[in-house]
Amino acid sequence: MRKYECTFIINPEKEEESKQITEEIKAYFEKNKAKIKKVDEWGIKELAYEIDGHDKGFYTVINFEADPEKINNLKEFMRQNNNILRHILVVKEK
Repeated sequence: MRKYECTFIINPEKEEESKQITEEIKAYFEKNKAKIKKVDEWGIKELAYEIDGHDKGFYTVINFEADPEKINNLKEFMRQNNNILRHILVVKEK
């Protein structure tokens, strides 16, 4: 198991649903045997540049541990989620 951090930006039009969207993401991660360590919701922040016509987004960071073989599944799930404007998934340490 490796430690990872996933930062994602939820469409600001979905701010009221952000907790539900985050719960769905956590559930998918756990379904793929990831162990959620910490969830940090930063809230609405201004974007450095416009994404899909939005200049703001709802930021959330999830710290978790997972098997490296499952990471591609998690990345694909994030990429296909229409509520997420952008995401980045990085290894925290080896």
